[in-house]
Amino acid sequence: MSILGDIAAAYRSPRREMDHQVQIMTEPRIMMLGLTACFLSFVSELPAIAAGVTTAGESSDVLNGRAGALFIWRVFFGVLLLYAIAGLSHLILKPFKGQGSWQTARLAIMWAVMVATPLVLISGILKVFASPPVFLVASLLATVVFFWQWVTCLAHTEFPRTAKAQ
Repeated sequence: MSILGDIAAAYRSPRREMDHQVQIMTEPRIMMLGLTACFLSFVSELPAIAAGVTTAGESSDVLNGRAGALFIWRVFFGVLLLYAIAGLSHLILKPFKGQGSWQTARLAIMWAVMVATPLVLISGILKVFASPPVFLVASLLATVVFFWQWVTCLAHTEFPRTAKAQ
């Protein structure tokens, strides 16, 4: 199945899709999921940056500088931050008899970010072209979907018996 098909399946059944992701899990794939999601998050902010620079009447050098800084922050540091959060979540769940691995903890957060990415892209467009309340609702929805997917995937990999019993 394609990545878009997998994302759509994750909205219907996150646990079943997480099982599928664990079956095809490799470390390069986990890194690819994180890099792709962070890059698309960067892309979602570009319309807002361009609109801000245009409104302020600043030069294209300012646009290039802001876009470059955002690229470094979102793509490089974003992936590092996701890796750190994955490790921390695994350490926190270990004393509670978490049975997952470091790799499944990384997969859970990277997959959750990837599943929320379409909503992040929509909220990025709405930031420029819609009223602030509409943008806030879209951003809140993207955040809720991310946490829903992450908690579900993490619970499924760390506590497989508990997750299957529900």
